[in-house]
Amino acid sequence: MKNTLIRSTALALCAVIALVIFGAIRTPAAAQDGNLLQDPGFEGAYSGRGRGDLNTAAPWNLFNQDGPRGPEWALRADKVFAFPHRGGPEVKSGTLSQNINGGYVTFAVAIYQTVNVPANTAINGSIWARIKTCNIGAGADNCGSAVESGAYVKVGIDPTGGTNPYASTVAWSPNIAPHDTYLQASVTVRTTGPTATMFAFFTQASPSVLNNVWFDDAYLGTGGPGGTVAAGVPAAPVIPPTPIPPTAFVAIRQAVRPDGSQWHFVQPGDTLTGISSAYGVTIDEIMTLNELRSSRFIFFNQELVIRPAGGSAPTRVGGATARPTLPIATLNATDQAWLNRNTGSVGPTPVGVGG
Repeated sequence: MKNTLIRSTALALCAVIALVIFGAIRTPAAAQDGNLLQDPGFEGAYSGRGRGDLNTAAPWNLFNQDGPRGPEWALRADKVFAFPHRGGPEVKSGTLSQNINGGYVTFAVAIYQTVNVPANTAINGSIWARIKTCNIGAGADNCGSAVESGAYVKVGIDPTGGTNPYASTVAWSPNIAPHDTYLQASVTVRTTGPTATMFAFFTQASPSVLNNVWFDDAYLGTGGPGGTVAAGVPAAPVIPPTPIPPTAFVAIRQAVRPDGSQWHFVQPGDTLTGISSAYGVTIDEIMTLNELRSSRFIFFNQELVIRPAGGSAPTRVGGATARPTLPIATLNATDQAWLNRNTGSVGPTPVGVGG
């Protein structure tokens, strides 16, 4: 009888322990720390937002602005990509962070959640973010994030529960510019209704080869450990892009290579008008050789082929200019990199971006 009682007590105790452990595993983090957000650490399942290469953590919706644009590279929603990022310094905690990127273009995005909140209550929202926006120089495989890109992050709360980040009801934190590091943006507002929406917003003023933001460790709650903007972090100014002038001085002519080809690395102030004058070729010939879709926009350190190997001008086939075939055996590493980037489908964005 005594042994039976001991076994029954032990079994009951094991059942209680199992329930406690199971409950702890199943209880969402938001219920434990007062965080009203679902998946604040971006560790759960991801959902496609209309495309297989545009994915955000499932509870987080995506605002992806499309235009208006003047330059072809401006506010290109179709060139934005989003994925879970695993490991490395781009993850602040846990195993994943939310990455959003769009090289060679500018874009404006926000991830957001709408949650139930008590009315007339102060709520605090915050998120940690890291950005990398820069152009990789010739012969390099990486670059340091550039302040001159005008990239910045901010966090906002709409106390009415709206889902438009441009609504006048949204209260925003100061801009932060967390280049190659994680910094926290934070804002506190008072609710006006039964729901509120938190936004994490990212944009930049000029296109870059690398143009990334990572989000991690978000918080939204009534009081609690939401935190504040890191001390000493100034608001990042919105720097308007500098358009390339329609006319400019003649570009500096660069030497013919041993194989007879001639290339031009775009320098500040260069235009296709100036480049064509320097080399004695037409703008149309340069555009055809490099599969450019616009004569108005070229970028610093962009590689342009002026004449193919042998030094001959582009040949015309059936009234059109034929793209030259560059002899692989004579290409150096820089030339090969250019060829690899430019033999795929070419879209309406600058060289280096697939259609």
